Amino acid sequence: MKKVTRRPMYGLVLAAAVIGLLCSAPAQAWQGVQKWVYGAETSVSGSPIVAGNILLIGDNNGKLYALDKNSGKALWSFNTGASIKGRPAVIEKTVYFGGTNGTFFALDVNSGTERWRYSPKEANTPGGSWSSPAAGDGRVYFNSVDGKVYALSGSTGDLLWNYDTGRGLRSAPAYSDGLVFIGAYEGVFHALSAKTGHREWGGGSGGAIGSAAAVSDGVVYFGSWDGTLQAVLIKGVVPQWKFDAGESITTSAAAAGGRLFFGTINGKMIALDKASGNRIWEFAVPGGIHSTPAVHDGIVFFGSDGGNFYGLDAASGREVWKFESGREIMSDPVVVDGVLYFGGFDGKVYAFE
Repeated sequence: MKKVTRRPMYGLVLAAAVIGLLCSAPAQAWQGVQKWVYGAETSVSGSPIVAGNILLIGDNNGKLYALDKNSGKALWSFNTGASIKGRPAVIEKTVYFGGTNGTFFALDVNSGTERWRYSPKEANTPGGSWSSPAAGDGRVYFNSVDGKVYALSGSTGDLLWNYDTGRGLRSAPAYSDGLVFIGAYEGVFHALSAKTGHREWGGGSGGAIGSAAAVSDGVVYFGSWDGTLQAVLIKGVVPQWKFDAGESITTSAAAAGGRLFFGTINGKMIALDKASGNRIWEFAVPGGIHSTPAVHDGIVFFGSDGGNFYGLDAASGREVWKFESGREIMSDPVVVDGVLYFGGFDGKVYAFE
């Protein structure tokens, strides 16, 4: 049986005022009431994205669902035949996503009609796409477990370039201001030209980089399985700080209100000062965390491998809301127009407001 727990939320606005307002709206504006739930055919392994009034999310059997974001009504679905991980990308009226069989698709957002598909032609590929694609400058970028980063034309699906990291990739690319950021299993970090695929600069860590980088205010942040989160000023490639969490970092960082929020393999959600890298608070949950948090109305939202979905006060780390699904929640949530969306291994897509 599903269970929602709402903690008393008084004091959140006062805490935000004392420590520094984290978001423009007061935290109590979000009530945590279920708006709708949609039952997929199997576990929901993907993460949601909203395009207009349509929510898009993939499942473990390879089906991409398009749901009305207001009602949860199914609009269309597209079957790829291979598990869909990560969050699709959208450029105007086209949605882009890949499956673990290595094929990458472009569909019409409104109808689900296939525009094009791409499969690497090299021997011993496709290796499979296990993460979210990124979009920018009319191109779409995706990583493959064959170790390559692919850049395709968003309109035609033509291959524009690929870059071979030499090692399997399960992290997602991140696009910002003409650069594509890639973290690899051997612990090397790459900054590639989005136009040509040329490696502009790079760095490294002592362990695999399994999550997408985050970019905020001209600084790129990337975490590693060696437990470190690094901050590098993009202009001039100037290291800013390095934080050691003491255990593998298993999500991307979310930036909000001058802070960074991220999760670890043993179930810690950690908040850092974005400028200094100093720890502000941490909150421990049962099971690991593979759900990159979203921050809205002063609340940090994320799922856990232990089957719970949490809302924490971004200022203090205090639990203010919890939903118990009974199965792993590895979906990266998204909040649009005050509504929280995520999927779970219980085969459901949820909307709360």
